[in-house]
Order: sequence, then structure tokens, then C-alpha cells
Amino acid sequence: MERSQLTKSVLAQDVEITGSLTFKGELSFDGTIKGGHISGSVLNVGEHATVEGNITANEVTISGAVKGNATVAQRCHLRASARLNGDLNTSRLIMEEGATFIGMSNITPRGGGQKPA
Repeated sequence: MERSQLTKSVLAQDVEITGSLTFKGELSFDGTIKGGHISGSVLNVGEHATVEGNITANEVTISGAVKGNATVAQRCHLRASARLNGDLNTSRLIMEEGATFIGMSNITPRGGGQKPA
């Protein structure tokens, strides 16, 4: 399915989740999640978002704070305001100047990345 055909969901800044979140399609998340993980297809972590848990997705764009490991099958984009504190497994990494990444990375190009379960 092409990205333009994905269902788009938004969880705003006032959303707080304790536990895990699984989604289909594309999710823009700008809230807080603690004690779980986020898994799905295309994830956009907004500037105000705080994620304390692991991420598993096909594509991820991070603008906020993530404290946990990220497994991204295709592309991980760390915007200038991103703060990723954890290990990263991906097939492609884009990191803007100003982004903070503390952890180990495993970047395996084209087809070598792990797909989410």
C-alpha cells in the first residue's frame, strides 16, 4: 500500500498513555507514552512528544524525545529537535544538524533492516 493511501491518525499533546500502543497506517503522536511501546507502519513523533518505551515501525520521523530502542524497517528521520536516547536498528538514517542521538546504531541498507512483527 502506498503511503498516500494509509489511514492517518493524530494523538495530540494532551494525550497521555501508560502502556503500549499499536496502530495501522500513519500516526502523528505529540503526547506522552510511558511503560510500553509503540508499533505500527508510519510514525511521526511530534516536537512536544515524550516516548518512554521502544518503537517498532516501517518509517519513523522523530522531532520530540524518545527514551528507548527503535527498530525501523525502512527509514528513520531525526529532525533537528529530536532527542533519541536508545539503540537504533534501521536500513536508512537521516539525521539533521542539532538532533541528539545517544546509543548504538545498526544501519543495514536495503532489505537488511528488521521488519516489525
